[in-house]
Amino acid sequence: MSSSNHTGIYGGSDDPCILGYTNGTYPNGTLGQGNWRRYGVYMPSAAEKAACQAPNDPWVWTQYYGWWTTYFILFGVVTVSLVNGIKRLHNLNRIMGLPSVIYHHPKISALFRMGSYPQLKAFRIHLPPLGPSIFLFGFLTYSTLVCFLRRPYYRPPHYGGSPLGIRAEWVATAMAPWLYATATKRNFLVYVTGVSFKRIMDFHKWAPWICLYMSILHTWTMIIRIERQQPWHYTITHNKLYWNGFPPLLALGWLCVMSLGPIRARFYESFFIFHMIAAFIFLVWMYIHLENVLESWQYMHAATVLWAAGILWRLLAYTLDHGWFSRVPRATIEALPSNAVRIRIPVPSSRVWSAGSYVYLRFPSIKPWQSHPFTISSLPTPSQNGDEGNEMVFVLRPREGLTARLKTLANMPTLPAIRSCLIDGPYGGFMDSLRACDTVLLVAGGTGMAALISIAQSLQRCGSAKGMSCCTALEVHWAVRDSVCLEWFREQLNEIDNVKVYVTNEAQPEDANQAKMETKEQEKDQLEIREQEKKNTSTPSLQSQTRYCRPNLPEIIQEAAARYPGRIGVMGESIFFNFLFSQIFHFWIKLPNFIDDFIESFIHPFSVVEMNSVCGPSSLVTEVRNSVAKLQKSILFSDENVKCNELELYQESFED
Repeated sequence: MSSSNHTGIYGGSDDPCILGYTNGTYPNGTLGQGNWRRYGVYMPSAAEKAACQAPNDPWVWTQYYGWWTTYFILFGVVTVSLVNGIKRLHNLNRIMGLPSVIYHHPKISALFRMGSYPQLKAFRIHLPPLGPSIFLFGFLTYSTLVCFLRRPYYRPPHYGGSPLGIRAEWVATAMAPWLYATATKRNFLVYVTGVSFKRIMDFHKWAPWICLYMSILHTWTMIIRIERQQPWHYTITHNKLYWNGFPPLLALGWLCVMSLGPIRARFYESFFIFHMIAAFIFLVWMYIHLENVLESWQYMHAATVLWAAGILWRLLAYTLDHGWFSRVPRATIEALPSNAVRIRIPVPSSRVWSAGSYVYLRFPSIKPWQSHPFTISSLPTPSQNGDEGNEMVFVLRPREGLTARLKTLANMPTLPAIRSCLIDGPYGGFMDSLRACDTVLLVAGGTGMAALISIAQSLQRCGSAKGMSCCTALEVHWAVRDSVCLEWFREQLNEIDNVKVYVTNEAQPEDANQAKMETKEQEKDQLEIREQEKKNTSTPSLQSQTRYCRPNLPEIIQEAAARYPGRIGVMGESIFFNFLFSQIFHFWIKLPNFIDDFIESFIHPFSVVEMNSVCGPSSLVTEVRNSVAKLQKSILFSDENVKCNELELYQESFED
């Protein structure tokens, strides 16, 4: 906006904003005295404002920035929905023995997995996997460029708000519906996109930081703009738009900071209540602050409807599942060996779930304000009490808080502890993806087996029957501290053909020592005999072996290579608490070399896809993801040492 040109129609200038920059004095010296001072003194007419803004990002058209933001996010949602829809259709066709409707080359999948699987860590904080991180970074880049690429950033005093601040305001406002849509455990995005609740929560936890960045940019630029126009103390006392914008900004800052893992863990008992209060304050004060200028309330209406719908949906399901609270389940809490606890809950036969699902349990008589996630370790089966219906079974190792209280009740020297409980769920589960694989390898440790035992049962029962499952081979490897842990799942383990148990904290019995002295040739002969026996019998025999050592994973994989030819599916799954590690187990094996050796050793002998199901803490999950991602490069470039043409990782995580 140069004023050096003295031939224009605005007092010798071509700049329609010149009066604002010179406080009413044209470059030729007419219409006023002096040049621009700190506070603008010239009050332009409406026509002069319009002329100044017309070529410089006019305010009346700024709602386009909100629309572009919505289109950007919507494009991502539609793209992910189509990709996952094709994957689900491909899995279904494979289970049914039908050709895939849409063929995609495995190397294309490897390319995308190589970019989406890795998970990074910054400042001791685990960032989302690279795929969601790329989307979030792309949105951050988009929002920054939208705000800063176009000039001007500010207008002359009294000629309108800061264009930079207004752009940031629209981006932040347009994000609100998506933040609230992803806030509830039951939301339409999980069903529409096919993305797991964990990935949705990644967006919900990190996208608000972008919204906060845009909000701070909006606030700061508007303060700079008004300071050029009039003293701040006058503005804050006479312009309500400036003071009523601080409550939603503070609420958003609270939501972001208090949601950080360490802080949330520290204040876990009260986090949910204050989180909901802050979210409500943000929404209400945004209505007050926006004043429906340029129909900006449409974003708040969308956020309100989506948030309320998610809450009402959950409450309605909660109510109907409990017969309008006329049939509240009663949980039997039992002590198990090796400091574990089992919970049995009879439920109506109409209440079913898939293997690997989890629910949120709330015990009104223990801690009514808390609900904690627990993996269901059983399939829908009749209750042992003889009642009609199914029985949910949970096995956990107590830590602190609610689980510590459950342990105390289970160890009471009286009758079995029975407490009323409310069940929210089930959530999660991915059996369709598992059934589409030919070979499944499940690896667990400690109570992490609770997440996998029902999956193993389901795959064992389905077999490779057409229309039911493609799984022809299943291996379960379970590491425990002592042999008494076998009592946790003994009945279920007896149903599974191929289970290997590794006892890490007990001395090896004498007979086991003698067995260990067998040569490799003898072990190979025994393996061939077992395979022949399995072919000659219609009922699979239990092949459970107990070894008193840490798992030797390369040896495990070598045996699997000799046993399972053909297409192998690789799946990695982990279920863990982010803050209260009620069901976390530890592998008792060094990381990260263990993970690399495990994944690489497993896939080299095979010809298709490896499925690796792992239960463990977030550090183990991160290493699994990164190891699988690294091997995508070998698949992409046809490494002769890697025979599989597809390597896919599944992960199911949940948080309260």
